[in-house]
Amino acid sequence: MWDDYLSNPKIAARFYKKLNNKTKCLTCHQGCSLGEGQIGYCKTRKVINDKLISLNYGNISSISLNPIEKKPLYHFYPGTYATTIGSWSCNFACPWCQNYSITKKEPDFSKESDFLSPEDLVKIITQNPNSKGISFSFNEPTLIAEYALDVMKILSKANPSLHSGFVTNGYMTNEVLIELINTGLSAMTISLKGGKEMMKKYCRANIDYIYENIATAYEKGIHIEIVVLVIPTVSDSIEFFEEISRRIVNDYSKDIPLHFNAYYPAYKFHKPRTEISTLEKAREIAMNAGLNYVYIGNILGHKALNTYCPNCQEIVISRSQSRFIENRLTENNCCKNCGYEIFVIK
Repeated sequence: MWDDYLSNPKIAARFYKKLNNKTKCLTCHQGCSLGEGQIGYCKTRKVINDKLISLNYGNISSISLNPIEKKPLYHFYPGTYATTIGSWSCNFACPWCQNYSITKKEPDFSKESDFLSPEDLVKIITQNPNSKGISFSFNEPTLIAEYALDVMKILSKANPSLHSGFVTNGYMTNEVLIELINTGLSAMTISLKGGKEMMKKYCRANIDYIYENIATAYEKGIHIEIVVLVIPTVSDSIEFFEEISRRIVNDYSKDIPLHFNAYYPAYKFHKPRTEISTLEKAREIAMNAGLNYVYIGNILGHKALNTYCPNCQEIVISRSQSRFIENRLTENNCCKNCGYEIFVIK
């Protein structure tokens, strides 16, 4: 299987530059400089015969048809489904990872059935009438950037009405982000794990790069929803809630949906799960800062799963966990009670 994989010309990495006797990977902001035989921090890029290759091109760990709300995307084609795929590994070091069974595992070449060509994936999507597009998720999709680009190119030709989304930590380089946008990326769910110091400490990441990517995507018209995993002692302070809320309102838009999701102990992090009162305080702070659409996730049956009209506070879209229940908007996306136009793509 390994020899077959190496013979595929599509596995050549597309984002890099040569530095004397090393190759600098430009896929994400980890910016690994690799010599012959060395593998990147993410475990998915390796220099072989002086060429940087992707070890997870088409190497699929998971595929399923999921509600769009599960991304979460609450304001992007609500009530629809997306074919959702993931690969292996990650470029962050989060010790609380909920998907650690695939994000902490290197690409596996032991089973031929794991490989799914872009052409075959597009057939799966287009032949399912319930699928309204593709969502690259489960692990960090930046690590399959080349594969995602090929899929999006084929999908846009096969059916231009189908969308492409990334559920991402937002740590790709600007070059990768622009290429994704130009190829058909239409939506991003971007996850933040804490403030600047906590992101550096736990994730080995500089949050400034993520904010820059949010700005770029927003300016390019990409639908964005931001998720904060509220982790005790990491991302549960009043100061952080105020900081992220102000930043979204001042730098981007008050209409960008913000999700505060409950953390549960997982992998190597075993603090108690997030208190509901902490999530509700975060939501209160964000709404007081001026955000129109603020949600609480991973709490079954919470009222903040619903979308409320910012003007009259009537429920305009109702949900139960990651499931859409009812759309109460008019045909032109207005609240039926007061006529306020709700920010939603449908």
